[in-house]
Amino acid sequence: MVEFGEQLRRAREGKGMTQQSLAEQLYVTRQSVSRWECGDRYPDLLTTKKISQILDVSLDDLLAGKDMVKLVERNPVIEKKSANYIMIALYTFIVFSFLITIIDMIIRFPLQSQAVGYSDIQLIVINILGIIIQIVFFTYGLYQAVKGTLSPKRMGVVIVAYFGAMCITGSENIIRYATWQLVCVGIALIIPSIIGAIASFYYFIRCKNDKIWSRLISVAAIWGIIRIVINNYQMIRYAEQYLSMNTTVRLVLQMAIYGLILYQTFTLTKKRKNAIEISNTEKQ
Repeated sequence: MVEFGEQLRRAREGKGMTQQSLAEQLYVTRQSVSRWECGDRYPDLLTTKKISQILDVSLDDLLAGKDMVKLVERNPVIEKKSANYIMIALYTFIVFSFLITIIDMIIRFPLQSQAVGYSDIQLIVINILGIIIQIVFFTYGLYQAVKGTLSPKRMGVVIVAYFGAMCITGSENIIRYATWQLVCVGIALIIPSIIGAIASFYYFIRCKNDKIWSRLISVAAIWGIIRIVINNYQMIRYAEQYLSMNTTVRLVLQMAIYGLILYQTFTLTKKRKNAIEISNTEKQ
């Protein structure tokens, strides 16, 4: 079966068009067309439909089922420009927020060093480690999103790292609380985060399309949102404390991250489903 790049080249040459002339009609660079024909990159589905119209070939003839699957796994999960801009803005906000948080912790630590014990130092180190992991991997995600290359595997790296950081942060509570509370903390935070990390690894990075993985990711993310709401509600009601501006921003930020994970999972699920349907139609 002829692959997409070769089909595109044949259709373009059959139409008597150069790479440059096709690129001008698609409002892309000639290098982009060249990469498509070489198989290094794939256009998004909308651009592929425009190509089929310009070259007067059907989408089925131009894009084989297996190429559709490759398109989904190689292209960014979020291809819509407006949604990608929102994701870039959110990633940027996440990175800067974590940077400010870690700088604040480092600055305040010498001032509190005389009053903290060994366990307190452990908590600070754990918090800093979790934040550093999130800074590194969200910066990586931001870089890939800006380049337009945040494929499922690369996005999966960011999500797995985030759930992993939540496991590390959850161990802070194990150090802090009494024995009977450890089970509750483990169930409420660490275990769902471990499940989310494993499911994200298989679904995004290993490209396992079983429904169980996407559902486990969704459950872990939804539980993360519920846990945040419950914890802060209990703080307000029982401790009679109002949320500070810093706490409120962190609360909104964490919920936004989980919301983004849900959206990315839903988008990839939908794209993979469409690719499978096209592939199955081709086989019939």
